[in-house]
Amino acid sequence: MGRITERLIRQRAEHNEGLISTLEEVALHQQNIEKIELLGQLCPKLKILYLQNNLIGKIQNLHKLKELEYLNLAVNNVTKLQNLQRCESLKKLDLTINFVSKAGLLTVESLRSNIHLEELYLLGNPCTDWHGYRQYVVAKLPQLKKLDGQAIKPSERISAQQVLPELEAALVVELRAEGVDVEAAGAVEDDSLYDETGAAVAEVPETGYVDEKGELVRPWCAATRILEHREQEAANQDAEEKKRAGAAKPSLDSGPPRPQRHEAFPEIADTDRIYQKNEGKWEFSLEEAPDGGSLVLEVAVGRFLDTSLIQTDLQPTFVRLLIKGKLLQLLLPCEVRPDAAKAQRNMTTGQLVITMPKEDPLQPVVDVSKLRPKVPGTSGTAPGYPAPSASSSRESGAASAGASGGRGVRLPGGPMATTKGAGNGGGDFTIKEVRRAAVTAVTGGEEDGDDPPDL
Repeated sequence: MGRITERLIRQRAEHNEGLISTLEEVALHQQNIEKIELLGQLCPKLKILYLQNNLIGKIQNLHKLKELEYLNLAVNNVTKLQNLQRCESLKKLDLTINFVSKAGLLTVESLRSNIHLEELYLLGNPCTDWHGYRQYVVAKLPQLKKLDGQAIKPSERISAQQVLPELEAALVVELRAEGVDVEAAGAVEDDSLYDETGAAVAEVPETGYVDEKGELVRPWCAATRILEHREQEAANQDAEEKKRAGAAKPSLDSGPPRPQRHEAFPEIADTDRIYQKNEGKWEFSLEEAPDGGSLVLEVAVGRFLDTSLIQTDLQPTFVRLLIKGKLLQLLLPCEVRPDAAKAQRNMTTGQLVITMPKEDPLQPVVDVSKLRPKVPGTSGTAPGYPAPSASSSRESGAASAGASGGRGVRLPGGPMATTKGAGNGGGDFTIKEVRRAAVTAVTGGEEDGDDPPDL
């Protein structure tokens, strides 16, 4: 069931900058609306109101629209013309394809008080099948200039006034012959499909029957329209739910799921293993300082990123950065001193630089697999130290993985123009460097001959 809400009216009031108190025209067609409401309170200045192609069964709650000039209620479930007596400025009323029956013609006279009404459309209603329909309406509403799009000539109006008494008598006789209570039909509409508020009841009785072919056949009536709209609405909801469920399932072509943004650093237990993570795919480098006394981490976070969006968590054996909610987590090749570290940002490039003094400045870095130098093909260690071998790299890696002593410190980033831009090394150069060192260590001795050794 669609309803007229303040949000819906504001959405339809974009041409008036979303202001509804001064709104003069609004289109609320094809919204499955069953009841007219709120318009008189929220939009008292309305002049043009489009409500066609809905499920409205009763004209109501429009008495406050004193400036309403055009009301379009085509393709609805209206059965009577009523509650428009106080719409004093109404000039055009469109009730095309509704359910105003022959008995509903008795309510046409309620439009006499709309002295400015010039056009009335009742095409497609059952009442138009009555032989005296046009003459009856023309005679009852002398202010009309057009009926169903055809101009009313003075001669037609005069002849209609002359035959009006006969038409009224014939209409009453026919209605009584059909078992219709004339007094009730002229005063109160048959609202069996609508509750006291004017909205359709929750349970609408089935109007159709199953024919010989096993197909459901429904007569064209107000109940049929409500049933079909509700069935279509339920089908649309089921299709939308299936679509959302299908979108939630990962497909083979969708790739890995995107990591969720973190509000804070994930908790790490003492027994948890630390993994390398780069959820934001940031360009970074991690290498020894030229003097060999510290490790330097440079991250290209961009010059326009606010420093408040960067969080730093430095521990003796690993460092974590939270940049726009994306985690960058790196294992360090040696233990560092978090309390002596500092974080800086380049005011020109925005580059983030974290300098981490080593726990033992004299000890060289042997686990080069955890370094990421700026220049591909280099080891990333200080120039004063030789390149380590693969075996020593593995031994130091095992030792650093077991070391977790010391106290971690979180560093807030500070904007300082002291750092230069950082490059980005590829992902394979570290492995190549270790392999090259391993080959050098193996082939560094004397070459073996072809002859076996003496026993």
